[in-house]
Amino acid sequence: MGITGVALDTNEPVNSIPPTAAGGNIDIRDLTVGSTLYLPVFVPGAKFFAGDPHYRQGDGEVALTALEAPLRGTFRLTVLKHGSEKIPGGRGQLEVPFGENADYWIPVGLNPDLNEAMKQAVREGIIFLAGEFGMSRAVAYAYMSAATDYVVSQVVDITKGVHARIAKSHFERR
Repeated sequence: MGITGVALDTNEPVNSIPPTAAGGNIDIRDLTVGSTLYLPVFVPGAKFFAGDPHYRQGDGEVALTALEAPLRGTFRLTVLKHGSEKIPGGRGQLEVPFGENADYWIPVGLNPDLNEAMKQAVREGIIFLAGEFGMSRAVAYAYMSAATDYVVSQVVDITKGVHARIAKSHFERR
């Protein structure tokens, strides 16, 4: 089940179809029950909305559809202030969504150009590994190439999505 989440000022019209840095229709099927989705908040007093759940969807949504489902969810929202050590990557800020489930850390890349979305997912993964595990950027880059799987989450919307699956089993926490 993918969940659409967005944290924006509701005084402005928001198109929830294309994913944005604040969330939106990101369609990452790895974000299921028990997952955590970190969303940057860009305005004071932002609101949270959720929708577009799926019973089943493949990676790389291509036709604006999946096996759609009703939504009866329970969400726990936690605000992490700028500079918080709990924000993934150790930099105390978040510029794009970042996911986590029991098996993976999930850096996200979003861009109208699929190649740029891929580059962003790699960069976010490098920042995460360097910040969380003290890896040099060169070692993190090599790891991202050799041991990380990448998934096209969607191509159907204006914004293309790519996310990395960094296996937690490869690491010990400090």
